[in-house]
Amino acid sequence: MSTGFIIAVVIIFVIIIGSTIWVTNKAYARKPEQIDPLPSKELVQKELDQ
Repeated sequence: MSTGFIIAVVIIFVIIIGSTIWVTNKAYARKPEQIDPLPSKELVQKELDQ
C-alpha cells in the first residue's frame, strides 16, 4: 500500500465521521414538537359536545 492510498483512506474516513457527527448534532439541536400523550378532559368534552 502506498502512502497516498493510506492518506486518501484516512481523509475519506474523517469526512464520513465528521459529516455523521455534524448531521447528528443538527438533528438533536432541533426542538422536538410537544406531543400531549393524553388528551385533556376539556378537549375530550369539547369533542363529545360537537
